[in-house]
Amino acid sequence: IMKSLVSFVPMLELLAIGSLLVACSNSEARFAKEIPGVWQGTPEAISDNSAISASIIDTYEFSPASMTANETLTGAVTVSGMVNVSTQVVDSAFAEPIQLSAAAHTTISGTWTVVDDDEMALSMDVASLVVDVDPKAVAANGSPMVMGNPATDALNPEVRARIAEGIKQALSVRYASLRHMDDVKIKGALLKYEVGEEDFVLTRQSE
Repeated sequence: IMKSLVSFVPMLELLAIGSLLVACSNSEARFAKEIPGVWQGTPEAISDNSAISASIIDTYEFSPASMTANETLTGAVTVSGMVNVSTQVVDSAFAEPIQLSAAAHTTISGTWTVVDDDEMALSMDVASLVVDVDPKAVAANGSPMVMGNPATDALNPEVRARIAEGIKQALSVRYASLRHMDDVKIKGALLKYEVGEEDFVLTRQSE
């Protein structure tokens, strides 16, 4: 009887460990099922540390996760951004600097991986970052010169190229540093998470 009890105790320990692993696996699987969809953030400031200052609204599109060979739940993610830009242009064609505003659309792709039941790792492919400045949204502010002037129109492609490069520099740093979403909590249409010591909120978009 004693031998049977001795052999029975380790078996109970193994069953307990197995149950714990299953529970952990189930909680991570539930977490992975809650994430897929389209989630939009709130305006955030970005800068290329020069003349460009801007704000961006990110929209995350998480694809469903699948189990990899090393038993991790991983899926694709695409982040699109709506950017509003303010900058100053100095050009010999004009007597004084021109304050310009512009709008741009950005996209970048990557992957998301479940780390725990409230944490996921992100790996954004900075090489996939695309910045498209809307030529119709470039406008002169605080100056008597308005778009439609031949000199300003001729400058427009160059201005857009400068703005696009500034946005790309700022976002390359931003997305390269976006590696983890911690303490993720989903309540209804809201997804709350932390990056470092900052809190963020995303809102689920209707299909």
